[in-house]
Amino acid sequence: MALLAALQSLQTAAPNEAELPGGYGWALLQAAISLLGVCVLAWLVLRWAAKRGYGVGKRGGRMEVLERLPLDPRRSLHLVRVGDKALVIGTGDGAPTVLSEMPLDELPEPETPEKKKSFADVLGAARLSKDD
Repeated sequence: MALLAALQSLQTAAPNEAELPGGYGWALLQAAISLLGVCVLAWLVLRWAAKRGYGVGKRGGRMEVLERLPLDPRRSLHLVRVGDKALVIGTGDGAPTVLSEMPLDELPEPETPEKKKSFADVLGAARLSKDD
């Protein structure tokens, strides 16, 4: 009997459920504030790094990618202007390869594609043909 009374007193002394000191709402608020703090810190670090030239290289005037033609998901051709020359560079699994080089003034002008019709133009044409 004494043993049973001792066990019952231990069970009532230790609560079955662990409770948070401010409830779950307080824990959620702490998590939201922490997430906001990390986002602000990351933004500040990225902004600081961008001002000092880290990350994306600065745009120069001597080199420019004029065009890119994907051949498949892992291979593509790049038309690059370097100074007064145009280079056709092939990229893929291995190292980039210069395929062709020509003076920039010999490069043909790009073809201007036809203006694509908007959905509203196609719908309007369909309505006109339906009314006739």
